[in-house]
Amino acid sequence: MEKMHLYIELYENLKRQIIEGQYKSGDKFPSKRALGQHLSVSNTTIEHAYQFLLDEGYIYSKPRSGYFVSDIETLPIVNRRHRTLNKNKTMSDFNASHDEQQYQFAFNLSEIDAEYFPMQQFRKYARDVFEDDHLNLLQHANPKGEWSLRQEIAHYLFNSRGVACHPEQIIIGSSTEQLINLLTDMLNKEQFIIENPSYPPIKQVLDKKHIPYLQVPVTKTGIDLNYFNQSEYNIAYVTPSHQFPTGYVMNLKKRTQLINWAHQNTSRYIIEDDYDSEFRYFGKPIPALQSLDTNDKVIYISTFSKSLFPSCRIAYLVLPKKLLNAYNNLNNKEGNTVPAHLQKIVANFMESGSFERHLNKMRKVYSHKLKFILEKLKPYEDQLQIDGALAGMHFTLTVKNGYSMDQCLKNAQEHQLKILPFYHYDKKQSEVKFILGFGGIPFSQLEAHTNALIESLCK
Repeated sequence: MEKMHLYIELYENLKRQIIEGQYKSGDKFPSKRALGQHLSVSNTTIEHAYQFLLDEGYIYSKPRSGYFVSDIETLPIVNRRHRTLNKNKTMSDFNASHDEQQYQFAFNLSEIDAEYFPMQQFRKYARDVFEDDHLNLLQHANPKGEWSLRQEIAHYLFNSRGVACHPEQIIIGSSTEQLINLLTDMLNKEQFIIENPSYPPIKQVLDKKHIPYLQVPVTKTGIDLNYFNQSEYNIAYVTPSHQFPTGYVMNLKKRTQLINWAHQNTSRYIIEDDYDSEFRYFGKPIPALQSLDTNDKVIYISTFSKSLFPSCRIAYLVLPKKLLNAYNNLNNKEGNTVPAHLQKIVANFMESGSFERHLNKMRKVYSHKLKFILEKLKPYEDQLQIDGALAGMHFTLTVKNGYSMDQCLKNAQEHQLKILPFYHYDKKQSEVKFILGFGGIPFSQLEAHTNALIESLCK
C-alpha cells in the first residue's frame, strides 16, 4: 500500500499547486516519463496521480500533445492539508517535451463499439431534419425538450422497462449531472442518501451545492437498507440495474423494500439512475423501480450515452406527477442545452424503429464480447474473482494470487495495458481490484487485450 499512498500524495501535491495558481490555464504539464525521472518515482505512480487529476478536471489531455492545465477559474477551491513530495523538486522546475505514453491495450469505461453504429441511417435522419422546413426548431426550445422526442422516450420506456409515464413528465437534459442539479433545486435541497462507492458526478453536484449526504455501503444485492432507518435524510439516489462501479444488481426483494421506505414519508423520493439497463446478458431482466412503484415516489433518470453514443449528450428524467408543479413553479430554470435539431434526429431515429433494431444488435455484440472474455479468464478463476458481469459494459476483477497492486500495475505497464484500479472510486478499497470496461474494444483486438490482462494479473 506504500506505493498507493505515494501517488495519492503526488496527486494531492499537484492539485494544490494548480489551485494555488502556480500554473495558469493552458500551461503544459510534464509528461509522465519526464516527471517520473525528475522525482525518481515510477511511471505507474505518475500515471495514477495524473488519472486522478484528469477525472477531477484539473488537467486535460490532447492526443500526441500531452497534458494541460484546465481553466483555473472554474475549478473548485478545496482546503487540503499541505503535502510535499520532495522539497527540492517541483514540477515548475522544468518544461516537459516528451509525448504522452500511448497504450496498446485498454479496458476503458464509457466507450461504445462505434463500428456497429448505423451511421448511414442516422445521417439520413439528420439530412431530413435540416432539409425539411422545420422552422420551429430555429426558435427558442421548450425547456423540457422537444415534444416528439419525449413522446418516443415515453413509448420506449414503457415497452422496454415497464415505466409508465406521459411525455409531460419527461425532461431532456445534456447530462445526468445537469438533471441532478435541477432535481436538487426542485426538492428544496433535501439531504441525500447515496451509494458507497458511487457514481462520481452525484457527489460532485451535492458538494458543489453544499447539500449534506449519507454514503451507504453497497452489497451484492444492492444498497444496504439497514442504514436508511437510522437516517432522517429523504432522498435516495441508486443505480439498481447495474450499480456503478461495483456492477452489482439490486434484487427484487430489496427494490420492494426501498419503495416501501419511500412510501412511509411524503417527503421521501427515490432517484433511480437506470443508465445501463439496456444491456443485460444473463437471467431475466429485473423491472425498473419506477414500474414497481404505486405511489409516485420514483424519479427515473437515464441517458443515450451507451445506447447511442457518448457524444450525443442527451439524458432524460421522468418526474412523478406530484412533482410537476414543483418543476413548473421553479424560478430561473436553466434552458434546455441539447440542440433542438439533434433531439428531432433522435426522435425520428426512434420512431422509425431503427433505435430498437440497433439496441438488439448491440446487446448481441456486447454479450459476445463479455462471454469471450469470461471464457478466456475461466482457467484462472482460482486467481481472479469476477463480479458485476450480469449486465452493462463493465465488470470488476479482484486478484487473489498474492500479487500486490503495485506489481499488477507494473506488469500492466510492461504489457502496454491500461487498467483502472477500483480504489479510484473507493479510496478505502484494500483489495487488489480493478474495474474493466469492454464495450469499446473491437472484436479483432479482444483476444490480444484479454491475453495482456492475463499476463499482467496472473501467475
